[in-house]
Amino acid sequence: MKRLLEYVGFNPERLYVKWISGSEGQKFADTATEIVENIKKLGPNKKMRDMQ
Repeated sequence: MKRLLEYVGFNPERLYVKWISGSEGQKFADTATEIVENIKKLGPNKKMRDMQ
């Protein structure tokens, strides 16, 4: 999937896949926080800006 995203012009670092069970609330919260922090570091998605 990351190669496909790269092929169409998206930064593959924006894709996150992680298995989290419904009983792992803290793991979900920690993962969401991690994803938000990483996306903020990457900045705006240039591909989406170009489409506007």
